[in-house]
Amino acid sequence: MTSQQPSNRLIAASLLFDSDGTLKKNTIVEFSPEGELLNIFYGQLDLDSQSNVEYYNGILIPSMVNAHNHTELSYFEGLIPQGTGLVSFIEHVIKFRNAYEVPERVEKMQIQDRKMWLEGTGAVGDISNNDFTLPVKAESPIYYHTFVEYFGHCNDSDAEQYFAENVQPIVDKAEGLGLAATASPHSTYMVNDKLFKLGANSPRPSVHFMETPSELDFYDKEGEMYDFVTSDGSQPNFTHYGSHPERLVKSLPSNLPLVLVHCTQMRKADIEKVSQHFNDVTFVTCPRSNFYIEKAYPPLELFDRMGVNMAIGTDSLCSNTSYSIASEIEWIARNYATIRLETILKWATEGGAHALGIDNTMGKMKIGTKCGAVLLEGFDLKTLRPINTVTSKRLV
Repeated sequence: MTSQQPSNRLIAASLLFDSDGTLKKNTIVEFSPEGELLNIFYGQLDLDSQSNVEYYNGILIPSMVNAHNHTELSYFEGLIPQGTGLVSFIEHVIKFRNAYEVPERVEKMQIQDRKMWLEGTGAVGDISNNDFTLPVKAESPIYYHTFVEYFGHCNDSDAEQYFAENVQPIVDKAEGLGLAATASPHSTYMVNDKLFKLGANSPRPSVHFMETPSELDFYDKEGEMYDFVTSDGSQPNFTHYGSHPERLVKSLPSNLPLVLVHCTQMRKADIEKVSQHFNDVTFVTCPRSNFYIEKAYPPLELFDRMGVNMAIGTDSLCSNTSYSIASEIEWIARNYATIRLETILKWATEGGAHALGIDNTMGKMKIGTKCGAVLLEGFDLKTLRPINTVTSKRLV
């Protein structure tokens, strides 16, 4: 007696987010039992009555990409109150950083990893300061790109040794487990000059950038962030650059694929300066996180008008209530009326895949790839604006 082979799946929904960035009706996608997209059938009628087609009321999209997360901080859920401002927020992170032992941290990350997968996240750009999360990532169905973050105001003469002892070992361990990993300077205000420039040797760094008003006065040696950074008596050796964008373009080469995160305080001139220097830069917005910390609204309509590469992240559970990209999509759709849903969906899928350098295999409904299939619910399918809580669930 032979066992029956699993059959291909034919899936349809009210709307399909197609690889050309448009929402299409009357479309069926075919997946192999192994999850490979085999065919897309356009112009199909009576989708909900075809006996061999799984039909869903909602929007079908490829797996989403969380382009900025700190999964190692999953144990912070509910520990930090909202509205503290960034400096106070950082102080809270330092205070609670050792609140749980490593086994408990790993367990909480495993729970969140599984939840992300079931909700339709297929790839994560994950900030790491430690290596205990690496085995969880190696066993996960989610594709993880680990950005090994470093910061510090060590002397220039100590920068290479610091990097060799604190950063490179985590990169090496991640790569030994089959994970993508690249070194990443934390920001343009928390890293010594030579140490920051070592980011030029990284194939793909991710940098926290122009996140809060308290950063804007830093290069004038003023403001809350400057006072916080220098509270231990150290003096930054990079204020001569004059601004965050100027330091960035003077320190890193133009051919470096760069990921800039938050960008809440960027203006048109800042975006132009960075975009004109770097051949490939992605701006990652984490809107619920920025609102959680200081009720900030990123200039997303400006980014949209300028047509730059955009992606979406959640940041950590220090500054967010979940790792749900669907909730980020909803938040943007509710707060930025001029940004089309198709644009937001592109940021949540293709844009994130581009940020992580995996846009050939993920981020689009592309035949021959294991792009995944995720059902997005909660939108009015005529106005394309949210009418209920937006949720997502993995179908493939």
